[in-house]
Parts: sequence; structure tokens; C-alpha cells
Amino acid sequence: MGLSALVIDDSKFMRESIRETLSYLKIGSIIEAKNGIEGVRAFIKHRPSLVTLDYEMPGLNGIETAIKIREIDKNVMMIIVTSIKSNMIAVKSGKIPNLGYVTKPIDPIMIKEALSKLRQDVN
Repeated sequence: MGLSALVIDDSKFMRESIRETLSYLKIGSIIEAKNGIEGVRAFIKHRPSLVTLDYEMPGLNGIETAIKIREIDKNVMMIIVTSIKSNMIAVKSGKIPNLGYVTKPIDPIMIKEALSKLRQDVN
């Protein structure tokens, strides 16, 4: 796919799970951050083309982190990954341009579909 990624999640298990999924999809460089603040710093330093964000994290949640990252780069693709199956999160994520939404447990097909939709939204 030719992408680099930043995985932001406070759960080490989920970071590893998402990393495995992204590796399966042939996404090259994958960086991890354990919270939103660390994630914004990592984004500034590495400028990945894709960011996955947990919705519920201490400090900045996924939506707040996405807003901060969007201020830095209006085109980066981002996907909220959450165990909460709520329409409200989908609505909130829909208000931020180029931000997808998938529920846990994730699999490669879900991420691939979210990426395809994000790419269509950019074009």
C-alpha cells in the first residue's frame, strides 16, 4: 500500500493487534503512541500517512487527538478504532474530514475498507 502509520492506543495489546493488522496489509513503517499527547508529538516528528486512534484514552480522547492532528495536516488519513458500538462516535467522526471509524475487534478487511473509503473522500 505504500503507507506509513501511527497507532495511538493506551492498550499495549491493542497497539500490537493493530500493528499486526497493518503489517498484514503491507503498511511499511509503523510507529506507536500510548496516548493522545504522545501521539500528536509522534505525528509531528514522523508525519505518517495513516493514523489509527483509540476513542477512549486518558487525557485526549481519539476525537480530540484527531482534531489536533488535523490542525497540523488536513490530508492525513485517520481511523478511530473503538470497542464502543455507538452511532454518536460515528457522527462525531463524520464531522472531522477524512476520519474513518471501525469497531474492535478489528480485522484486515475492516481496515482495508476504511482506507478505501478515506481515499475516495480525498479524491
